[in-house]
This record gives sequence, C-alpha cells and structure tokens, in this order.
Amino acid sequence: MEEGFRLDKESKVPIHQQLYCYIKECIENGAYRENRTIPSEKEMQEMFEVSRITVRRAISDLEHDGYLTKRRGMGTVVSPRKKARDMAVFNSFSGDAKVKGDKPGSIILQCRMVEANVKVASMLRVENGEKVYFLKRLRLLNGRIIALHNTYISGRLGFPILGEDFDATTSLYEYLEEHGIVLGSADETVEARMPTPEIRRELFMEENQPLGYKERVTYDHLGRAVEFSKNSYVSDSYRYYIHINSVREGKEDHENV
Repeated sequence: MEEGFRLDKESKVPIHQQLYCYIKECIENGAYRENRTIPSEKEMQEMFEVSRITVRRAISDLEHDGYLTKRRGMGTVVSPRKKARDMAVFNSFSGDAKVKGDKPGSIILQCRMVEANVKVASMLRVENGEKVYFLKRLRLLNGRIIALHNTYISGRLGFPILGEDFDATTSLYEYLEEHGIVLGSADETVEARMPTPEIRRELFMEENQPLGYKERVTYDHLGRAVEFSKNSYVSDSYRYYIHINSVREGKEDHENV
C-alpha cells in the first residue's frame, strides 16, 4: 500500500468505490503488475480496516471492468492489458504486434492440403472439394498464447505452401509477399462466442470463458481471394477499435465535392 494512503470514511464517495479507484491506480501505474497476484481479501481488510464485503465489492467491480481476473490456484491477478487493433487498418497479426513494440510468435500445429468444404470454397471462390492449403497455428504475444488461427490458403497461387517454411517467427503475409503476392484488402466479421471444448483446451481457457472470434478473407491487389482465416482470441487479451464518422458528416462532404 502506498505509504500514507487512507480511505476517507467521512467522504460521500462510498468506501468500496474509493478502494476500487486506489487498486485501479496501482494497476495503471505498475505498482500491481500484469499476471501478478494482488493482496488477498484478508490482507486488504487489515490494510484498509474495512469489511470483507467492501473488499469483495471493489474487486468484483474491477473484475467486471477487466482489470482483475480470478485464477484457480493463484488467487486474484492483474489482467493483461488488451492489445488494441484498429479495424479500419489492414495488417497481419505479426505486423500489428511489431507496430506496438510487442513480440509475436507462432506454434505450428498443422500445415497440409485439404479439400475445401462449401464455406471455404465460397470464401476462397474455388470449387467445392478443390484442394487448398490448411495452416493451423497458436499465436503468441510476448510469449503468451492468446489466439488460435485456422487459415485456408488458395491452391491457385502458383506455388506450394510448405510446413518446413514456417517457424515461430514466420509471418504468413510476409511469406506470401516474398512469393510475389501483392495483398490489397480484406473483409472481416467479428463476434463474441463460447469456445468449443477443443479450442478451450488449446488456448488453456477457463470454464465458461468467452472468446473473440474473427473471420477474415484476404484479397490480392487484383481482388482475388488469397486466404480465409477463422481466428479465436482469448477475450482478455485483445480488443478492436474503429473511428466512425457520422452519416451527416459524410453527406456534407459528398455535397461539397
């Protein structure tokens, strides 16, 4: 506890809210570090001379707001800060991470040819049953597993996708560009969903923990579908943001052209 800090029991601000603000400040200034436990409920009761109900209310609110997470066998830990990604900017997982000063990585689980099912064929604009490449990777950020990427790559690119060409640091987009593919744009859908038992195991997720799910179709500069990916993200590790202009602003800009 910061030396000299005291909860003001005469204040109109509820005690649990004061405690909330103090713990939040400790998280933001680094006094309580990511993935490290905070003092226990009993310790906080003694430190601040408050009831367990007050401590639990503050911690519960911090959990709800994404600052804290309860982990089995550990206690209450500071949640990793979510890495933001601008939805209006087209980039790869590795590219996003490097721009923010983070270290991306991969664990290659599969790289093989498969027959495109109806959905994959539709997304890649190929024939149903046509051979495409399938690349399955766990994605890491600063050494921590945060995502599972299932990627289908068109077999019409003119070169093979070989598993031996991929390691922990290989970026798929850089790999494609090295083979002459000029990437142009992408379509994405994003939603929250519950993981399957298999995905929960692969991402080491807690029971009933939701995930962020994203599907992306990437096109080259000529508009040809290059890859279709189905990506699952641990929900406490990633967030999206987008800048939106008002319809009125758009109309005015158009009318002044």
